[in-house]
Amino acid sequence: MIDQSKPVAELSTKKLVEWLIYANNAYRKGSPVIDDDTYDQVYYAELVKRDPDHPFLKTVEIDNDLGTAKIRHKTPMLSTNKAYTQEEIIIFIERIIRHAEGINVKAEDLRFRITPKLDGMAARYEDDILATRGNGLLGNDITHNLERGLVAIGGKNTGNGEIVIEARYFIDNLSDQFSHPRNFVAGLIGADTLSEQAKEALENKVIHFVPYQTLTAKECTYQELSTQINALCEEIESSCEYPVDGSVIDLLNQAVCDELGSTNHHHNWQIAKKTKGETAITTVNKIKWQTGRTGRITPVLNVETINLSGADISNVTAHNAGNIKNLNVGIGAKIEIVRSGEVIPKLLAVVKTGEDAVIPHQCPACNADAKMERDFLICQGQNCTAQTEAHLQHFFRVLGNIDLFGPKTIEVLVSNNITQLEKIYALSENEFKAMGFGEKQSSNLVAQLKRSRTEAVEDWRFLAAFGIQHLGRGDSRKLLKEYPLEKIIELTSEDIANINGFGPITAKAIPISLKSKWDSLQSLLKLEFNLIITDQKEQVIEDNPINGKSLVFTGAMSQPRNIMKERALDLGAKVQASVNKKTDILIIGKKVGVKKIEKAQSLGTEVMTEQTYLDLIQPI
Repeated sequence: MIDQSKPVAELSTKKLVEWLIYANNAYRKGSPVIDDDTYDQVYYAELVKRDPDHPFLKTVEIDNDLGTAKIRHKTPMLSTNKAYTQEEIIIFIERIIRHAEGINVKAEDLRFRITPKLDGMAARYEDDILATRGNGLLGNDITHNLERGLVAIGGKNTGNGEIVIEARYFIDNLSDQFSHPRNFVAGLIGADTLSEQAKEALENKVIHFVPYQTLTAKECTYQELSTQINALCEEIESSCEYPVDGSVIDLLNQAVCDELGSTNHHHNWQIAKKTKGETAITTVNKIKWQTGRTGRITPVLNVETINLSGADISNVTAHNAGNIKNLNVGIGAKIEIVRSGEVIPKLLAVVKTGEDAVIPHQCPACNADAKMERDFLICQGQNCTAQTEAHLQHFFRVLGNIDLFGPKTIEVLVSNNITQLEKIYALSENEFKAMGFGEKQSSNLVAQLKRSRTEAVEDWRFLAAFGIQHLGRGDSRKLLKEYPLEKIIELTSEDIANINGFGPITAKAIPISLKSKWDSLQSLLKLEFNLIITDQKEQVIEDNPINGKSLVFTGAMSQPRNIMKERALDLGAKVQASVNKKTDILIIGKKVGVKKIEKAQSLGTEVMTEQTYLDLIQPI
């Protein structure tokens, strides 16, 4: 290990390389000591700047030995060289053009292909054997994972690819337990004994070996690549259903590829374009620890306010307790932070040490013992105030048809020992006023509670709001398409396992978690919520105008956007995060930028207002 509080520029090259090897090994075991951005943009970038011909940069970054049989690859499996800026891509293109002209291939005849850079574990499926990349020459036989439930997309012997998890499944089911999807996958593939989460993911068929040849690709000229690289990569990455950390650019002219050749580390005709957000240096003033709904205690760094990507930043996410410990982040530390697009800024590296890192031994909300589990700090309390508040916030947020019951309101309720939903719905104006709410505010709160009972809401959304383990919005909808809400308490694990999309482990856990929430759920049902009942025989109307279409919602809408998205999914549409070539309709609310509309129109995407869209689907 190195002293990470020491500025990277002050490390000797020997120490820097030792740290890169150590961090790379930890990353490939699924237990990273620093995140990918920090590895690439701080430590790896320093070695490239200092000694671009160092042997470490010329060899494949080695995967860990998993202890299974060694497999010799027929051709080497190499790493991919990386670029972060338009300028680096142009240098890559100019080098290719020079070699092309040297064998009489014109620049305008060059063709490039862009594919998503999957954020998973590299592997090769050949001669009926699935093997890791290993050191590029020798890998480990991991074929037994196919018997465990790993899905090989495209069938057998499909060549090079990546082992990944479906992004949506990870977000819905594992993001509160694991810091990164790749870490989860790497741990699963190399494990002798599978965890319950790994068994469940395999049983749900969401862990895939994805051959590169099956990925959505876009071809372009060198001129397009030189001037539109960010837009082209964004289009490709946004259409991928798996976690990605950039795009891979390949030259398609074989004669030029042969001329360019390869190093021991990478092919010279291929490069990965990764996103590098804007960075800045600031100082840590305070570290705030927050307890969430699942009991996980996470650090937020309060820093000296600094403008980054057009926003004034005073709070930075530090990922988890393990990251604070590994990077030795303390009060007074000078840190480098990064912000990409509109996402929350995050800690990238420690530039100069401050006080030593302090990991709390107690939950900041309830003072119960806190215990480290992997890189996460977990509250061990049974009646944690923060967890109670987070559960209540989750209910009102997912229900989606009520305002004013945000964190501040919930905090006041819990401080007055109002911790059950049925008690909240029974509150009168006078009781709200007695807790310190103003007269008008108290009246509005009661009105909002009435609104949430009388305004129509889907029964699956109502169920999902209770935070029952393994019953998020998607799975709640699947369950209620088979059984009515009032009957689900009677379901056995076998009943649930027989529903398409539920694995045995999930099926076993749901009845237990459901039982713990059932009294509260029944109490609210007695309040006669206006539930839209899921039709157990519901089918998508095949000829409805958005069935099969790809939609993007943007701007301020007249109703919660998540409700609009779920309705679109029910009607057979696909909902995307951003506009790309496959987008059919962009639905715009208020305050939408002109550039976003112009981009959609340039791609041939239909642009319609929210009201036009609602009129379109209203008869359905």
